[in-house]
Order: sequence, then C-alpha cells, then structure tokens
Amino acid sequence: MCEKEKQTMICINCPKGCGLKAEWNGKAWSVSGNDCPSGEQYAIQELTDPRRILTALMRPEGSEKPVSVKTDRPVPKTRLMECAASIYQVHPKLPIAAGDILIKDLCETGANVVATRDAR
Repeated sequence: MCEKEKQTMICINCPKGCGLKAEWNGKAWSVSGNDCPSGEQYAIQELTDPRRILTALMRPEGSEKPVSVKTDRPVPKTRLMECAASIYQVHPKLPIAAGDILIKDLCETGANVVATRDAR
C-alpha cells in the first residue's frame, strides 16, 4: 500500500479530537478511530473534497474601516484564493448589519458572503 492509500488526521468536528486512520481499498475509503459517525464523514470529505469557511475583510465604499465577513458555508479549498480575490473587489455601501448578505453565490460555489459585524 502506498502513502496515498493510508492517511492519518485529527477530526475537528467536536472538541474530542479523535485520531483518525483512513485506508483506500481501491474503491472507497475505510475510516477507523472515530468515536462517532461524524468523524468518518469528516475524514472522507477531507480526503475527497476538502472545504473551508473563508473569512476576510471588505472595505465598504467611502470608509477607511473594513468590515469582517465570512462565507455562510464551506467553499472548495482549491478555490479559496479565487474566492478571496472576488471578495476584495467588492465595496459594499454603508450601513451594513451583521448577517447581511454582501455577495450571493460567491464564484458559483453556492456560498454567500455575510457580514459578521455592523458597520456604519
């Protein structure tokens, strides 16, 4: 078995932090070490299509103070830089309330960019 067919990782779905071992049997991943089903789901997602919540700062139109934003769901890890570049090109108008959607369907990922705080 080659190195790509065996992987170890720490599950981050809960504070327990189970040590996971994943093995590729030629057709699917087999996961062990998880104390709950979400650990297996986490490992398979991480091995087949890793995704991350993207956080960033946006500079509102006419303001020197940036507003913090994040995606409302994880985006593909391979597209993080592309998505960040798109966020930095947008300058929303004030006022902004926490939870406002500032970009819909970021880079056609299905994720919306939402404000995490108020800005006036």
